[in-house]
This record gives sequence, structure tokens and C-alpha cells, in this order.
Amino acid sequence: MKFEIVSMSFGIVFLQLLQTTRCLHLTGTWKTSEFYRFLTKFGFQKTDPGKLDDTQGFVYGNVTAKDSKLNNKFTLVLVDSDYFLEFYGNQSVHGADTCSKMFRKIDTMAFDYPCHTDKTEDFLRKIPCPSGQLCIDEDNPKNVLPGYQFTYRIQNSVQPRFWYVSLVACHRTSQSCSWQERTDLDFEVEYDIWLVNGDPASKHLNPFEHQFSFEMHDVFEIYAIFCLLYIPTIVVWLMAFYKQLHTITKMFTVCICGEFAGISFNFLHVLIFAFNGVGAEWLKVLGNLLGILAECLFMLLLLVIAKGWTVTSLTLSSKLHVIGIWTVYTVLNTVFFIVSLTKVDLITNVDEWNSWPGYVIVAFRLVVMIWFFFELRATMRHDFPMTLLARLDFYHQFAAYYLVWFIYLPVLVLIANQFSYLWRYKTILSITYGADWLSFLVLIHLFWPSRSVLYLIKGEQPLSQYDLEAIGLDEFDNEDTVYESRRFSSKQESYRMKKQETTLPVIQEANPVNGVTERNKKAVETTDGSVKKRTKIDSKTKLLDINDSSPKIHKNKDYYKENGTAYTNVNLSGSDED
Repeated sequence: MKFEIVSMSFGIVFLQLLQTTRCLHLTGTWKTSEFYRFLTKFGFQKTDPGKLDDTQGFVYGNVTAKDSKLNNKFTLVLVDSDYFLEFYGNQSVHGADTCSKMFRKIDTMAFDYPCHTDKTEDFLRKIPCPSGQLCIDEDNPKNVLPGYQFTYRIQNSVQPRFWYVSLVACHRTSQSCSWQERTDLDFEVEYDIWLVNGDPASKHLNPFEHQFSFEMHDVFEIYAIFCLLYIPTIVVWLMAFYKQLHTITKMFTVCICGEFAGISFNFLHVLIFAFNGVGAEWLKVLGNLLGILAECLFMLLLLVIAKGWTVTSLTLSSKLHVIGIWTVYTVLNTVFFIVSLTKVDLITNVDEWNSWPGYVIVAFRLVVMIWFFFELRATMRHDFPMTLLARLDFYHQFAAYYLVWFIYLPVLVLIANQFSYLWRYKTILSITYGADWLSFLVLIHLFWPSRSVLYLIKGEQPLSQYDLEAIGLDEFDNEDTVYESRRFSSKQESYRMKKQETTLPVIQEANPVNGVTERNKKAVETTDGSVKKRTKIDSKTKLLDINDSSPKIHKNKDYYKENGTAYTNVNLSGSDED
């Protein structure tokens, strides 16, 4: 029962998130009793006078009502930011002169027949339009796209700009030319509006910018490029991953695959959007959510590596602290994700990073970076044996890049605030994707089996003999393997060094001499009366031929491993001294 309640709650929230998102093919119903509805904001590109039709903006569509008595009683408004802020600000001031205050600045420039025929700007349309006919304000039918009731043509001669579309229950009387509020009429008005950059008849010339607001131009290319970059990256990594399975590399695989899935879903969304102006909004929501979760898991991976987990120790110290910090960061990012979908102010050019969750995430990321630095410092002070100095070298490279990875986002957010909103989103998007991709490449380099075999402990699958020989580890004995976590005592290290430095003759197995076959025999007597002593000889030990007084010492250690070699103390002169 609890699970069903949670599932239903999540579904309701998810649907609400989808409804709050905006698209550039606008369809819906407006109840005139609402008085005012803001529809959308759209960035139109700079107009090239030499290619006027292909570069100017178009806003076109149909606005109708079932009751023909309502025709021309309300107003559709399309203005740029210079006029919109005052218009929008006064819509919340209730009173008899609300409409007059809203249109005060617009009336100084907007053409409106028959009251303001001396003005030049085409900002207004009287709605609803008669069913099956052009809007009354469309005095030149040639300017209207076929099949639609109205058409705006937007020209930005200086730079790209945002334009704002609104519906308002205000009506100007033709007799007095004064504005009147018409909320007394409670009816439904249906609208179907398109906003595009360039002539719809030539949208094939640039299909991946035609439907998109200017701040979203080049976003399709950004997603496409990173999809192409991640495909070979993941293929190469998976080839390396299956050669050496490890807990750390498994976490890393989930991170990189989650990031790729998020980019792919966003790419599919913008691809669909390029053709229908709506897209698949659920793909965008899911893709962004996967990207955030992948980044949070990646930060957890960096933290446990900084603590030395599975690199210097199999025990994760301060586990509760690590999990607690990661949980707080994940919750903050989840809140940030929800706020970015529901609470971003489309009127002012303020993005989600300028909201309180954005500030908290940036500040907390700096705190995590400082903690990350001190944990790295403590780990790098670990007393590494001479045989494990590769782990220290790993941490040098790891610290150099990932301290930069932690700090880049706060710096980027700070710098991006100086950019125009028209370029800010694509700038942040390309840099964050690029930084994450490079961070994955660095870990692929560090986790490549020929390197990670030197410092990752408790591996689940050893490398092949070919790979070991390629990196010079084929002569390592069992005590040097990285698949077990050991702390070597000084006595064990001394024994290993003594064993490696001692060159002694070898006793190989021959036919039993004088019937001596017991494993616990302390000495073997030869035919000339000399005695050969042996220590810790097991059943696989081979004795030298008694007639060979100068045994051949094989240089290849594999020979002795395959034939059960034992290093022994042998007195060739036959004395009792070792």
C-alpha cells in the first residue's frame, strides 16, 4: 500500500513537471476569466538583410472561439523585452485602469487600427479571429502564411533578442480608443501558435535551428558531438573493464553509462523537437535526471578513492561521513533539478544557477572539494612500501586533475553570469559536458588494466599472462600480486629480499637413493659418503642426480616453478656446515 502511494505521488509530480515545461509549438485553451496568460518567451536570431526571409522570425497560428459573438474582444500581444517588463508588471495591479497601465508604453509604438494608424510596430492582434477567416488586423493577406489566421514577422537588425507572447482580456473600443477589461466574459479561447526562426517554407535549410529559440541554437550539435565522443569511449572502456573486474571499476562503469544515457535521451528530445516543435519532454526530464544521478555517483567514487578504499585498504574509514556528505549533495541536486523545472522565472533572464538551490550546490561543492583535498593528503602520507610506489604515483595524477574538476563548476557559474542569457545555456552545457568527458578519460587512463593492476587491490579477475608480460609483472611472485590486500611486516620483507638475493644449487628428484623416500628425512647420503642437507622439502621436491657434482642452474625461473623447485642450503663439500 505504501509503495502504491509513493508511486502515485511520484507520477503526479512527474506529470506536473511535464506540464510546466514550455515548447515552441503552443496549443491549448485559455479561459478569459483568468484575465492574463503568459504563453512563452522565444529568442529570435539577428536578421540578415541579404537573406531577409530566411533569417527573420515568424510567429503564426490560429486563435478561435466556438462562440462567434466573442470575436475581437480580447488581445494577443507580441513584444520584445523593452516593452514587455512594464506590460507584465502592471498585470498584477487590479483596478479599472489596469489595461491602460499595461498598454501605456506599448501604445507609444504599436500600430492599431483605427486608433493608432500613425504607429509602426506590429505588436497586437484582436482575438478570437473569425473561424475560417483572417484576423481583423491582417490588412494584407499576402503577409499571412497559408492555412493560418495571423502572421508576425520579426526583424532584429542589431542583435538577437527575446520576444514574449501573451493573451490578455483587454479590449480597445473603436469609439473612444480606450482600453477596457473584459473579465466579465467567461469563455474558452483555443490557440495554436508556432514560433520559428526563418521562413517555414525554407526550414529544410537549417532544420536544427528553425524550431529552436536562439539560446538553444547549437544545442543539437552539442548533444550529437558528445554522443559520438561517448560511443567509442564506452566501447574502449568496456574492453578494458572486462579484463579486470573490480568494485571501483564497476562504479565507474555505471557513472559513464549513466552520463551517456542522459546525453542520448536529451539528444533524442531535441531531434524530435526539430521536426515537430514539441519534442518528447519526458525524454528531456529523464535524461537530465540520469545526468544528475551519474554526476552524484561519480563524486562518491572520487571520495572513496580519495579515502584509499581498495587502493591502500579494503576498509573504508569514516564510512558514515562519506555516505552522509554524498547523501546531502545528492538531495541538493535533486531539489535543484525540481526547481529548475518548476520555479525558473521565464520572464526575467535568470537561470537555475541563480536560484537558492544553485547557490547552495556551488557552496557545498566547494566544501566537499576542501574535504576531498584533506582526505587525499592523508592518504598520500601513507607509508607505501617500495613495491607499491605505483599507488603513490596514481594519487599524484588523480589529485592533479580532480581538484580541478571540483573547482571548475563554481568558477564557470561565476563567469557565465557575465554572459548574455542568449549564450549562457549553451556555454554552460558544452563546458560541463566537456569537463565530465575529460574526467572520464582520465580515469580510463588511470584504471587501464596495465596500470591499475599495480594499485587496485582485491581484483576479481587477474590479467592474462600476455598482459602481465607486457607490463613486466610476469616475474612477480604471489606475494606481489595486487589481488590480495596485505600489509608486509619487516620480517616478511626481509625474508622476501633474502630469498630473491640468494643463489643456491637446486636439488632435483631422481630415483630414490638407498631407499630414502621419507619426507621427514633430514639428510640424504650420497654414494661417496657426502651428506646433502635440505630444509622444508615437500613431496614435489626433486633431488639432484647423485652422480652430477656440478648441477646445471637454469636461468628461466618458470622452469623451477613448473618442476616444483625448492631453494635449499646445500653443502657441496660434504661438511656439516650450512
